[in-house]
Order: sequence, then structure tokens, then C-alpha cells
Amino acid sequence: MKRLLKVVSLLPTLLATQSISIVATETPSYSTDGSDLNELQQMTYDLGYGPEIFDAYVQPNITTFSRGTYETPTTPKHNGHAVKFFNMSPKTILLYWDDGAGREIIMGRVSPFGVTGTASFPGHRFFFAPNDYVQGSKEGILRWFYVDGHRGGEMETNYYYDPFHVEGDTKATNRNLMSLSFAEYENYNIIRRTQKFNEYYRKFTGRSYLSMYPRDKPKYFMWPADYFGQEHWFTTKETHFERIPEKNDIKRITQTGTERVLKDDDERILSQYRATDSYLNLTFTVLSCAPKVFEIPNFLSDAEVDHILDIAYQTDLKPSTTGTAEGITGSEKKTKTRTSLNTWVGRETDQVIDAIYRRSADFLRIDEAYFRTRDQEEVPHVQSKSSIAEQLQLVHYNVGQEYTAHHDFGYAGAGDKVQGARYATLLFYLNEPEGGGETEFPRWFNGETKEGLAVTPKKGKAVLFYSQLPDGNMDDLSHHAALPVTKGEKYLINLWVRDPTFDK
Repeated sequence: MKRLLKVVSLLPTLLATQSISIVATETPSYSTDGSDLNELQQMTYDLGYGPEIFDAYVQPNITTFSRGTYETPTTPKHNGHAVKFFNMSPKTILLYWDDGAGREIIMGRVSPFGVTGTASFPGHRFFFAPNDYVQGSKEGILRWFYVDGHRGGEMETNYYYDPFHVEGDTKATNRNLMSLSFAEYENYNIIRRTQKFNEYYRKFTGRSYLSMYPRDKPKYFMWPADYFGQEHWFTTKETHFERIPEKNDIKRITQTGTERVLKDDDERILSQYRATDSYLNLTFTVLSCAPKVFEIPNFLSDAEVDHILDIAYQTDLKPSTTGTAEGITGSEKKTKTRTSLNTWVGRETDQVIDAIYRRSADFLRIDEAYFRTRDQEEVPHVQSKSSIAEQLQLVHYNVGQEYTAHHDFGYAGAGDKVQGARYATLLFYLNEPEGGGETEFPRWFNGETKEGLAVTPKKGKAVLFYSQLPDGNMDDLSHHAALPVTKGEKYLINLWVRDPTFDK
């Protein structure tokens, strides 16, 4: 990739200029206050209530992202994409994948007016069936879905099961809908409006609307990715640990709420083990503009990495699972798409892990209070007191182990008015495999290659990518994979951050 000049605007700011108000207790500084690109454009639409306006994300062209180096984008070799299935009935039903070779694989149980999704490919076949469906019988199937990849030159992602709609017959449709309760009809209508809105959104933006309409814009800051090679910087008082603390100094954190707050003039926790500098200044680079992907060297120090690996070595790692999406009930399950081992490390584990959370919050320009459970008096205008940050996931890959291309976001059902979903993922590499193990973004928008963007693991390096777009839609291009390790082993931890809340 062509190396571009570093452009840095020395404009410090305390917080994101987003719609949520955050009370800061520390003063990190940053290189930018937002994108110079006009990413959101006004889209006019009418869902039957008169004209409305929506600020839609319209992706800039490859000439903009490459600053004139390329005029035509490549077509990625990987032709997979997100698929989303809507259950517009008041009954719980089952979603199956038919692999075309005689096997029917259950994907999950979808609640009334619920939604689920997965990553798929053209040619795949799915179907909805009732709860009492006899697997393999092909009797009583409610609806088949054929993933054709494109419709009218545009990628098709949204598929609907609507037992009430009669094409071309409004009276018959209305008669069918009379069987629904008021609450059921309200949920049905939410999906119908989403379906209609998606038609406008597709024509205006060239991509499908993967959220449930209406969904608010992200409440939290998103670093701009205006062009390949763009550089930003940030500073934080959460400096590196240069030595692993002695066992008698390190312990589980028991303080809660406001007891956790560190003011700007407070000494950092276990400062005797840290670098003597008052601030840590890190520069990071845009690797991809769509999806937005950033590489941050030396986010973790060697001592911090070694401490996390010590935790890994003392933990009984379990086979990794793939989570169930919103709208599906049931437990997480082991799959052939993900063959690693993992465990979970909470922020309260010890002071080193806490410092990593605080540094991550500074980097993402979010008050650290949002990364833990809060007291009632903390951030009083936000009703939820839960952390928007999940526990750190510690993952280990041996030779041949991988996680095939997937998305980190899930799908909200019609009754979910908040639609909390993963909006940012931070990957922290803990070692360097002798071969393989790259993080790949197979569908990144570029003009150079049909191959995916492969990020090589390096000890202490971090990668940030966003799963949401600036208008609140999910980003289908955030499709990513952990490529198989071919030699040695791979350790990493990842931090998922949700927007706007994470209320289970």
C-alpha cells in the first residue's frame, strides 16, 4: 500500500462531540475532533406518514479514500456477506440451513417478531420451520430463503417470513392482521416499516439496512478514517507498566462506583511499576476506511502482555463458542467455524487489567465510568448503570485453529427499542505466531487487490475496528476472520464495546 504523508491536527479535546453527555475526570488529549468528510447525507423517504428525513451514511468513493491513487475499486475475492432473517409471526419458529448435501443444520430458535442473522454466501439455502418440525422430512416448511447474493445489481441481505401479507390484496392482508393483538400488530408494523425503509436506504446508499428502523446514531465517538495511511494520536495518563507488580501488591479490585474514579491530579494505581512519564502518547494508523480499521503499535507493554499470559497459563481454557444473535434463544454452541480455546478476564481481576480498560476508554474517547457498573449518582441522565464494555476475551489458537469470517454485531428484534449492539472491537495481540494467524478483513474497500486486508499479529499491538456506521446501521464490511495458525501458536485478548448500552 502506498505510504501517505502524516497529517495531524493538534487540536486537543476532552471528549467526543457526540449526542451523549459524559462527565470527564481525566484529561486525555487527541489529534482530531472528527472527520473532514461529509459522511452523512439527508435522505427523504415516506413510510405512509408523509415525507421524513434521515441522515444516511453514504460511503465515499475509492478516489477519496486513496487520495487520487485509485479510480476504480476492486471486487473482493471473498463473496460472503451478512444475511438477516425476520420472523413476522406471533409464533416461535426454527431457522435451518440446508447445506445442499442432505443435511439440515439448525441455526436457532427465533422468537415472535424476532430477528436473527449470520454470515453466508451466494447459493446457500435456509428455511423457517415450526417448532414441531421433523428434521429431514421437508414437511410443514414455512418459507425457503435462497441467498442469491445480488438483486438488481445490489447485494441482498434481508429476508422476511410474513404469513399475513397477501401480494396485491390489501383487504385480505388486513383481514389476516385482525387476528393479532394490539402489541403483536405494533411489532409486526415495526418490521414492515423496517422493510419499507430498507428499500429507500438501499437505493440511496447502495447497501442494506441491517438495524431495526428506527435506530439512533452511535452515541459514542468514532475515529475518522478519511484516507489510507491517515495518522492520529492520543495521550493518556494510563502509562505502561514496565514491571509486573509483586504478588503482595496486586489484588482483585473490590471498590465500586465512585470509589473507582481517578481525578486528573491523582497518582496512577501502582505507579511504582510504571513508566516515569506523566503521559503515554500513542500514534495509530488507518489501515482501511470501509470498514474502519486502525493499527496501534505498542498499546500494551511487554510487562502487561506477560502478566496477561500468566493469567492464561493459570486458567483452564475452554473450547471457544459462537454466540447466539439477538432474537434467538438457546445456549452458545461449539462450531467448526471457530476452533480456538478461550476464557474471560473481567476488569476487576487486578490493577493491571483495570489500567488496560482505562487506557482503552481514553483511546475510544469514552469516560471510564461507562466501562464498569456505576452508582446511581454517576452519569444520572443515563438510566442504565451497566458497563458498555464486555469482559476481556482471552483466546488461544494452536496450529490449524481459526475463526472463519463473521461479524461481531447481532440483531435486535422488533420489541427492542434500545438496540444495544457491539459497535467497537479492540484486539490486543499477545505474541507473534511463527506462521499464519493474521486478522483478515476479506471485503475491505480498496483499489489495490482482490485479497483481504491481513493484519499480522505483533506482541503489544492493538487493532481497532467499528461494527457500526455513523448513521446507526450495522457495517456489513466489518466481516473479519482469524486466519489459521500455520506454525507456532497465537494468543490475543479482545474487548467488545457496545452502543448505546449493554443490558442483558
